[in-house]
Amino acid sequence: MPELPTGTVTFMFTDIEGSTRLVQEHGDRYGTLLEAHHRILREAILGSGGVVPRTEGDSFFAVFRSAHAAVSAAVSAQRALAAHAWPEDLAVRVRIGLHTGEATLGGDEYVGLDVHRAARIAATGHGGQVLVSSATAELVRTGLPQDIDLRDLGQHRLKDLKRPERIHQLAIDGLPSEFPPIRSLETPTNLPAQRTSFVGRRAEIARVKQLLSGPGLLTLTGAGGSGKTRLALQASRELLNDYRDGVFFVELGPITDADLVPSTITDAVGVRAEGWRPALDTLRDHLREREVLLILDNFEQVIGAARDVVDLVATSPRLRVLVTSREPLHVRGEQELPVPPLIVPDDRHPLVPEDLTRYEAVALFVERATAVDPAFSISETTADVVAELCRRLEGLPLAIELAASRVRLLPPGEILVRLDHRLDLLTGGPIDLPARQRTLREAIGWSVDLLGRDERVLFRRLSVFAGGWTLESAQSIADPARELGADIFENLASLVDKNLVRRLPTTIDGVRFGMFESIREFGTERLEAAGEGETTRGRHAAHFLEVAEAAESHLRGLDRRRRLDELELEHDNLRAALRRAADRGDELVGLRLVGALWRFWHFHGHLAEGRRWAEEVLAMPASAPRTPDRAKALIALGGLAYWQEDLPAMRRAYEEALAIARNLDDRPAIAEGLYNLSFSDAYEGDMEGAVAKLLDAKTMFEDEGQDRGIADSLWLMAIVARIEGDSTKARTLVEDSLRRHRQLGDRFGATDALHVLGRIALAEGDLTTAAATSLEALDHDGSVGNRTGMAIALDELAQVASVRGEHARAARLGGASEAIKEVAGGHAPPPFIDLPDPREAAVDAIGAAALDAAWKEGRSMTLEHAVAYARER
Repeated sequence: MPELPTGTVTFMFTDIEGSTRLVQEHGDRYGTLLEAHHRILREAILGSGGVVPRTEGDSFFAVFRSAHAAVSAAVSAQRALAAHAWPEDLAVRVRIGLHTGEATLGGDEYVGLDVHRAARIAATGHGGQVLVSSATAELVRTGLPQDIDLRDLGQHRLKDLKRPERIHQLAIDGLPSEFPPIRSLETPTNLPAQRTSFVGRRAEIARVKQLLSGPGLLTLTGAGGSGKTRLALQASRELLNDYRDGVFFVELGPITDADLVPSTITDAVGVRAEGWRPALDTLRDHLREREVLLILDNFEQVIGAARDVVDLVATSPRLRVLVTSREPLHVRGEQELPVPPLIVPDDRHPLVPEDLTRYEAVALFVERATAVDPAFSISETTADVVAELCRRLEGLPLAIELAASRVRLLPPGEILVRLDHRLDLLTGGPIDLPARQRTLREAIGWSVDLLGRDERVLFRRLSVFAGGWTLESAQSIADPARELGADIFENLASLVDKNLVRRLPTTIDGVRFGMFESIREFGTERLEAAGEGETTRGRHAAHFLEVAEAAESHLRGLDRRRRLDELELEHDNLRAALRRAADRGDELVGLRLVGALWRFWHFHGHLAEGRRWAEEVLAMPASAPRTPDRAKALIALGGLAYWQEDLPAMRRAYEEALAIARNLDDRPAIAEGLYNLSFSDAYEGDMEGAVAKLLDAKTMFEDEGQDRGIADSLWLMAIVARIEGDSTKARTLVEDSLRRHRQLGDRFGATDALHVLGRIALAEGDLTTAAATSLEALDHDGSVGNRTGMAIALDELAQVASVRGEHARAARLGGASEAIKEVAGGHAPPPFIDLPDPREAAVDAIGAAALDAAWKEGRSMTLEHAVAYARER
């Protein structure tokens, strides 16, 4: 072995990701694979002047006299590994870590922290990834080849090392560059930030940790406001380092449909949905080998999903699930931990003010009281009162916090008097509820009863909202007649100040408000008791019908992004309005909502959910009459089925809608019906029937002055002409359609026309036009998150790359498109796109292994990365 270099050197550690699994699954074949791996690594290291002090199994330890030489070796190794013809089911992915430091020899071995730092950096990576320390990054930052870049991954804590390390990744052109978060001590998490400190509960936190170390499911039970969520969040924060693959909080409060629980979990953990595949199956596969903690909050209203949770736990040995619920799930393997009240002072012993805060309930009261009144403190005169207050509130956190919030207005003695009166008055609550729940309800009631008359009315009416509201919505639904004063904002601000309403973060301009679920449920009870429930829910449904219909006319226009974002924010309210319509048989609201929302469901990837609503509403007996509203809802159903490639359902819906239009002698609707039905004919290959309908529709649109209908008809006629092989006619038609759509400000129609123009250009061999139009369409679809449209553009750009001979690029784009279609839950019908699979041309050109690697790389890209990659060139 050559002499080991000393002084300042760069250390390299490498190993094969998942080598143990490869050995177990492939046995003797693994030896051949390992020989090729060793040859590739050794050639790359020695070729760059490196020395290999030792190898162990699938791991290499190498040393270089310069950082640039080490980087060159790492790049050469990764490129050679990627280019090697591995067996199709045995691809080798190697992670590499580099760190520059002082080389100190102890005998014939290197010793010192720098060697360990290099090893720890390598251990955080993923197969195919090259990670470098900040020291190495600074040395090679200047002088890197143009096809190599450094990406700053931020500062990370590494196992057994006190000093954090800023880690960078080498982005190597032509190789995968997007990887999951590195495996440092920074655990992936979405735990929400807590704005107030956590008080007490040390025994409960210890118990949670203990129980989570056993079977996989733990349920924290207790009344609303007993502190289940805060306890779960605090324990989870303290367990972050125990779950390498993440700790994720899943808020179930806004949903009531148990069928939505798996998809809500996938959203929280960042798992891609897989089209037609049930979300539970996708979750099961994602979590099977991962070390993850899930916190499922407010489970009581989706108790029907308990079996899904058991399924996940049973198939994922390292998964732990922490549930908060007002009742146990009553499933096998469940551990239940009732959340007790906070510790309150013992009334049998004398109280000393200095000692009071050692009781959890008092400590919480003092902390929250001080937050609203910095001058507050416990004195000789108030000690007994505060202690009694906490006792009478039975140590329930929410009740204590509500009481403490009143310190700004009332001294503790007056709070206690009012509390005494309220609790004594309402001791005869429902006997089938736990005592703490009755007490909490009355504690909230006491807080509400401290409000002025207008504030109380507003509070109970605001409980009708699901998922929050805007000031404008509050005015329209809670105070339409301005009976609560000229400015609703003042009353709403008072509710926020009293912690009955909270301000919510929002992704768009404007202020948004909401309630904690326990408070909202109490408000709903008060709403019903006041006899205002049905009236308020009716106004709620009418208002959000207006919101949906006001947005509908803009969903194809230039400002559609803002409108779509607004509908997404109001999605829970729209769901509530649809649920009310379906439950009451209110066909007018239900049909109109479905008709107005289907484009939103399409653009934002809610195809399956939108279709369920459309089918449920259309199946209501009250929806049976052949009205324009039914026809519009049928068109919505047909459109959703189109994007799900369900031709029979699409045709049935469109045929019935056209029959209704003809029965009503509604010529614009007949024209639209013919246009829609022509899709079914073209899809089935009946081009003659499709053209006949389109010509009739176009004539009717012209007679009625329906410019958008004319432009749409020209667009579909262009598709038919292209499929029939008349490229010249197709280009003339689509260019006319594009011009008309742009004149109308119809961004959606213009984008569709760009897709078709790009496809025609591909057929003509005009790659410049094909790329330019596809990229413009990608920009339009990407700006509103329209995944189905983005997938079309990526497929077109993949074909451009394929024709140019850039087969690896084509495969990456095709893989990215496939993943995006799965997330969207649908895609454009293949007969209308008619593009070859880029893998057909690539397999002979670059080989099956490279093709598979490129396709998987594309599938692993984030949406943002896929779009950025498509725009390169």
